[in-house]
Amino acid sequence: MIGRLHGVLLEADENRLLVDIAGVGYEVVVSERLAGKLQASLGKEVSLYIETVIREDGVTLYGFSGKEEKQCFKLITSVSGMGPKIAMSVLSMLTVSSFYQAILLSEDKVLTQVSGIGKKTAQRLILELKDKIATSYVTTKPTEIMGNNLDEVSAALQSLGFEPQEYLATLNELRELGYSNNELIRLTLKRLGERR
Repeated sequence: MIGRLHGVLLEADENRLLVDIAGVGYEVVVSERLAGKLQASLGKEVSLYIETVIREDGVTLYGFSGKEEKQCFKLITSVSGMGPKIAMSVLSMLTVSSFYQAILLSEDKVLTQVSGIGKKTAQRLILELKDKIATSYVTTKPTEIMGNNLDEVSAALQSLGFEPQEYLATLNELRELGYSNNELIRLTLKRLGERR
């Protein structure tokens, strides 16, 4: 089983990479988010965590930027009826932290923005993963992580008429830079205004 690949990135399509390792080209399925990030690394060396999935019709390598992303993929595919395709759609649309947050806060509206996930599927994901995420992947209480930060910011943005799919990607990107809630709201609104 392949767990990690390190080589030269030859191609980066919408959700597939071709990585050259000692003259052998490995095709790796990745999220659209990761493929986009790696466009700038064509011709350079890259490292990917790999989940090898063996099926009757062949072997597929799924690639991730880090262990946390790979763990999230495995968690989603552990749910009955959730295959790698849906897991990759989740990782294309949401960051790992925003996915965990949606599960912990039972935000099925956020999950249904992902291609292939309807209301029933979102509710099944929440039901089956909430306890696993709360006990295994969160070191502090969910309310400490979410309630004070994103929940408050989300509520403010939604009260201004914005839908989660409009602001989540921008908000998560800004959150990683360590802004306060007020700054998050102001900067997210600024970026959203530029798009409209």
